[in-house]
Amino acid sequence: METSFLNVNNKYLPAAYPASGNQQEQKIPIFAQGNYNMGLRFKNQRFIFYFLATAVLFINACANPVSPTGGPKDTTPPEIIRSTPLNQSVNFTGDRVIMTFSEFVTLKDMNTQLVVSPPLSKPPVFSMRGKSLTMKFEEPLRENSTYNFFFGNAIVDLTEANPLEGYSFSFATGPVLDSLSIKGKLLNAFNLQPVKSAFVMLFDSIYDSVPYKQRPYYLARTSATGDFVLNNLRDSEYLMFALTDINGNYMYDMPTEEIAFYDSLVRPVFHGVKLKPAIDTTSVFTDSLSVEPDTLHIHDENEDHLHDTISDIHESHDHSISDDARVNLQGTIIPSYTLLHFRETDTIQRLLKGTVVRKNVISLAFRFPVTSFTIKPIEPEYSGNWAITEYNKSRDTITIWIPEPSTDSLMLEVADNGIVMDTLDVALTPALRTPAKGRIQETKPEILTFRPNLKAAKIRPDRELRLTFSDPVASFDPEKIRLFVDTILLTPEIGFLDSLQLRFSIKHKWREGDKYLLEIPDSTFTSIFGYVNDSAGFKFTAITEAESGLLKINTELPVPGNYIIQLLDDKEVLIEERIITGNSILSFNYLSARKYKLKAIFDLNGNGKWDTGNFLKKRQPEPVYYFQKEIEMRINWSIEEDWIVE
Repeated sequence: METSFLNVNNKYLPAAYPASGNQQEQKIPIFAQGNYNMGLRFKNQRFIFYFLATAVLFINACANPVSPTGGPKDTTPPEIIRSTPLNQSVNFTGDRVIMTFSEFVTLKDMNTQLVVSPPLSKPPVFSMRGKSLTMKFEEPLRENSTYNFFFGNAIVDLTEANPLEGYSFSFATGPVLDSLSIKGKLLNAFNLQPVKSAFVMLFDSIYDSVPYKQRPYYLARTSATGDFVLNNLRDSEYLMFALTDINGNYMYDMPTEEIAFYDSLVRPVFHGVKLKPAIDTTSVFTDSLSVEPDTLHIHDENEDHLHDTISDIHESHDHSISDDARVNLQGTIIPSYTLLHFRETDTIQRLLKGTVVRKNVISLAFRFPVTSFTIKPIEPEYSGNWAITEYNKSRDTITIWIPEPSTDSLMLEVADNGIVMDTLDVALTPALRTPAKGRIQETKPEILTFRPNLKAAKIRPDRELRLTFSDPVASFDPEKIRLFVDTILLTPEIGFLDSLQLRFSIKHKWREGDKYLLEIPDSTFTSIFGYVNDSAGFKFTAITEAESGLLKINTELPVPGNYIIQLLDDKEVLIEERIITGNSILSFNYLSARKYKLKAIFDLNGNGKWDTGNFLKKRQPEPVYYFQKEIEMRINWSIEEDWIVE
């Protein structure tokens, strides 16, 4: 390859072409003079266009600031650099507090985060100006009182929403800043789980009716772990009460609100190290840069090595209750109170809902268990036993079967303890769905249905096979029921377990690993309505010890009495329960591989179930206890545990 030149308007440009032996200079005119000038103008215009486009993009980027890329994310919360008045001041007479921060801030979730103690009838009004937050009071403050404003995590920086965690501001309207505290934990009385976002209240009046009629003198909100601290308290005795305040008026005035109370009056104590002397707002400059410590976060150098009993209970997951849990901090006895949260039984009985389950079957749901229930037809009138009724286990739902209705509807009068609660106009036939256009309405034949108590086609060798029917059975043919092991016909014990004939039992000594077949031909059972069953067959196997687990529990009770010992799964669903009255050895056989919990209920009244509390009667809920850990069962395992119930 040799280099040559192309002649363009008497100017030579380099070109390449294959070399040859006889080579002469070539002059190839590409453009005429005018054409070349047009090409230059076109190139200049294109350059100007690109230049202008680039300039516009550059200017636009400068006019629209964006977050800088790279560098660590800001995780530093805002800090207070000054306030008027100073935190923990005394003799405050103003109508507002101004707090200035190290950066721009905003307020988040104030309705749920801010707690004012003593509570105000009108919430304070907040406004922002620059980096300063103003809190203005809409009502006069009490004389000679210490106010505490707990902001929780409501104050966050403007850019990354980093919260100023657990911040509180306090001042006194008199010459003394109260510095005593009460701490504790609020737990659900039935399952001992922490109760969050409930109010713990202190009343300076000791009358039992106070929570119903008055707002508290002090209050605090529980954390996500159920913990609470009431700070800046004066030295006095208080009634302590907890409330899930549904309507936000700080009073116990709704039956659905849950409560807790302490059995006796409480007295606050000093919890931390000595504070700096309170600052008199009448003798300091408002632009002082001093910042007083947050009384909710007083830290002692020995505090890291100390744990109150309530914390120990929570950390170890042993949910036993100790009402007088105490720790020693610098020689001061500090009580830590445990409150049990519950809903009282509503004394006003109500019929919540009436439902037509299916043709001629009605279900009535009540607010709480029915004690003396009556129901009678008003129109048309019936004589004799016109209906069959059944209560559920908790006696708050009643199912009613009407075998021979004379009409398609009934007017019923419902009463409990002789008090008429409601009248119902009941259509005994459920409304049919409207068929799609062009289709004929199909009426399905009524049948008697039932279900067995088999799980995954398995049965425990120590259990009977049960069938639960949809309607009471009027008659059955025992000769039609056939039970086989392999091909061998067996003769089990059969019969109903209840007077309504809803639950049918098939008893046999099941052998581990054997495979069984239960055959029930159609029309074996006939209901009170004349409905018959469809044919059904069930194949199942008896569980073996090798494919299940055994749990043995040696229980030691705190005091003799009636105890309900419950085996629960990890979702608190009841698996089995036993009743004991003293120290016992309990065995739970044929358990599937999963995690289990153990729960004990101290059944004080011996009615076989857990009972809630009552505030006016000063009756706490029945005590419950949990084994300190979950038990993980595996196939072919045998586990033995000692449980000191406390």
